[in-house]
Amino acid sequence: MKKGILFFKSLLLMVSLLLSNAVAQDRAIEYKIKAAYLYNFTKFITWPDSDAPTFNICIVGKDPFGKIISPIETRSVKNKPIRVVRFNSLNQAKQCQLIYSAEINKKIFPGILTIQSLYPILTVSDSKQFVQKGGMIAFILKEGKVKLFINLPVLRKSGLEISAKLLEVAELYEGESND
Repeated sequence: MKKGILFFKSLLLMVSLLLSNAVAQDRAIEYKIKAAYLYNFTKFITWPDSDAPTFNICIVGKDPFGKIISPIETRSVKNKPIRVVRFNSLNQAKQCQLIYSAEINKKIFPGILTIQSLYPILTVSDSKQFVQKGGMIAFILKEGKVKLFINLPVLRKSGLEISAKLLEVAELYEGESND
């Protein structure tokens, strides 16, 4: 009887370890895709000319990418090297061309909206509500795939120009409820 219970517990432990490993791999793939999107935004969105020596992709708050996003720093935009910068607050965000925040909370969200209204900065998050409340682009999971949800009026108002090719692969939010 004890051997049976011990075997069952061992089996449960192995299954839970395998499942947690699979979930971790799925998350890694998800964030590789999101990192690729962040890089590709630099090709399909046009920013006004800037004197900044680098093109800064800023991660505000929790960083879900870790080292996954590091290869982006070997690339460039308009002959400017890409730099990935991590902040805990938005105090230095005006030096960013793109801000990504996985967590949209009461502390970060109002600051992102203020920053994007003052500067031509693309704002990106993982929440559909982020776009519905005034953010520019959200990564949403739909049928197990990372999709884009874009607030077109806010993006256009910012002074950024978006390619029609990017719009073709996105779900657009134009102010009304898209639930």
